[in-house]
Amino acid sequence: MFNMKSLLFCVSSLCTICGVNSFAPIARQLHTPVASLSSLKMFESGVGLLDVELVPSIVAATPSLMISETEAWVKPFAAVLGPFLNIFSFAMLCRVVISWYPSANLNETPYNIVAWPTEPLLRLIRGSVPPAFGVDITPIVWLAIFTFFNEILIGQQGLLTMKIKYGI
Repeated sequence: MFNMKSLLFCVSSLCTICGVNSFAPIARQLHTPVASLSSLKMFESGVGLLDVELVPSIVAATPSLMISETEAWVKPFAAVLGPFLNIFSFAMLCRVVISWYPSANLNETPYNIVAWPTEPLLRLIRGSVPPAFGVDITPIVWLAIFTFFNEILIGQQGLLTMKIKYGI
């Protein structure tokens, strides 16, 4: 009656309706009382009639449908990487603004807080990225790199965020 794709769709939809915690096994969470199982009528279209009482036993009998826990390194790494990328993105943005004022001395107190940590990174690619219209655009390149990695790894649908939320 069900193929594997239909079963996975039913189980994932049931987990969404029941509000299953992604860090616990599905089988244990499905035995909690649910306020409205009448919303499961949506499975009748396209999949076939779903017997709501059979779903917990099907899930409990299938250990491959359990969601795994997140590895121990993911949360601390994300907790360190997020602020690091945000601080360096802000520092590169400050370097862009400072570059508008060529008379600013980067060794003076307000400027050296931003200039000293970012200068080694800028020096890495300054030779390969030529100035555009006489303006050094290496801080913009690094700002784009930090923003890209922040979005890919830590953003709302980032890899580490998905790993923490869903264990994938």
